[in-house]
Amino acid sequence: MFKNKFIKLLTAAAFAVVGIGSVNTMSQASTVQASTFHYLRKDHKLVTLGFGQKLPLRIYDHGKRIYANDSATSELNYTSDSIGSVFLLKTHGWKYINGVKYYKLYNYYNDGCSAYVPAKYFTKKYNDLSHLSIYNVNHKIKALADDMQNSDQGDWYGKGDIIMVNNYSLWNHDKYVDTYSPMQDGKHNADGAFTYTSATIGGELDPAEFKKYCSKASANTRYYVNSGDAYYTNASLARGGLYMNGKFYKIYNR
Repeated sequence: MFKNKFIKLLTAAAFAVVGIGSVNTMSQASTVQASTFHYLRKDHKLVTLGFGQKLPLRIYDHGKRIYANDSATSELNYTSDSIGSVFLLKTHGWKYINGVKYYKLYNYYNDGCSAYVPAKYFTKKYNDLSHLSIYNVNHKIKALADDMQNSDQGDWYGKGDIIMVNNYSLWNHDKYVDTYSPMQDGKHNADGAFTYTSATIGGELDPAEFKKYCSKASANTRYYVNSGDAYYTNASLARGGLYMNGKFYKIYNR
């Protein structure tokens, strides 16, 4: 599988802001006094970084740390799953905390607390989507179900469909080529076989059939994420992000 189908490909699972009360119950980590904070930019310029996936948080209350967890599976990690401007990852300056650079998340808490993400996660290492590519389907082809048995309960890709492919399954010569299914919106799906919802996870293709019936799309062929305002292209994936309402946004993903 590929990263839980790229974390449902940034589908409309709304990002829930976690209340500070629940944070307090989960961690009473050692505190760091405000005197250890050092601003690097005094103007606190608001900067839009893009989208974040599973980024670890540090929560501070008036300079005292009340939560910290670097686990990639923590439920309190920052994730902007919904495609929409309200869920864009924005920072309001950065600070050094005990010699480590952190970005402060903009407007994350409304009760006086502040949230920070280590700056190291906003680097090329966490902004690399080279494991994904957009392909054209040139002939009707059966996709096996994306389950533990790769059962024959999958649906069909039709001629003219645009699919997303996990390159690792090609490079590593896996038994099947791992793909993400198209939307049923007239832009992706030629015969309406697939319906794009938060539960849609794609299908597995036989490597020989994939090679015969699919071809890599041009650099700017659009794979739409939702009804039409956000999309990936091979060019945008190479840059580590997507286009939304005509603007390019990076994606940082652990």
